[in-house]
Amino acid sequence: MGKSLEEEVYKFNHEKISLYGLLVLFFAMLYNIVSGKTIERSNLSYGFGAIEWIPLIIIAVGSAFFAMEYKNRTILTMLYKSTSKLKIYLAKFLVIFIYSVVLTVVAILLTFLFSFLFTGHKYDWIATINGHSLIFDLLINMLGAIIYSFFITGLSFMLCMLTRNNAVVVCIGIVLAFFGAGFSGALMRSFPEAVSIIKWNPMSIIFISQQLTRTSLISTSHLLDSELIIANIAYGLIFVVFGYYLFKNRRV
Repeated sequence: MGKSLEEEVYKFNHEKISLYGLLVLFFAMLYNIVSGKTIERSNLSYGFGAIEWIPLIIIAVGSAFFAMEYKNRTILTMLYKSTSKLKIYLAKFLVIFIYSVVLTVVAILLTFLFSFLFTGHKYDWIATINGHSLIFDLLINMLGAIIYSFFITGLSFMLCMLTRNNAVVVCIGIVLAFFGAGFSGALMRSFPEAVSIIKWNPMSIIFISQQLTRTSLISTSHLLDSELIIANIAYGLIFVVFGYYLFKNRRV
């Protein structure tokens, strides 16, 4: 009976956190609309700020999952049912990454809905401007958000195992989201002779959320689109491996 109750609490808490994430996305996108004077084409192509909010939601939800399980001791039930810590860790990683895909799909649908409600037929989704259609830019930017979510999921899991404090993990995620690109750019401007090395720093990874449709950002990130994609996946895998090592050796 005890195990059944733990499983119900575990399921309820995770569903509640997931729902909160969706609500935050909804209201964040809505706030982006009502707080601006006008709705520009770029607002639609970036999903009314969704490309910035999805990674923040992911790092908050990902760290909360682990923190809550250790706090409520439900992790013991999972370790009891499975002898493989690797399977547990990868399963959690997969769940959060799939959740990021769900958030992205929801963001696309909300973008269409809010566009219809607040701009009507002002913007043509399939008309080509500067070589791209609006719907193409939206989908590509959202693809960038998914790729970046792979990186941010690995980072959040590793940081949660390293700091054991989800508040710290969320703070680091916020700093990366709002200051990472600026700090990375400033670092490369300060040391131009070392750009070929500095450009690969983890803070440059966030450029993928906009660069795929703004080629002008290449001069700031100094990374091609293909290099950004590879770097996101590579860093994500490195963080997954290191995070699993910490998880495997962490005492419950």
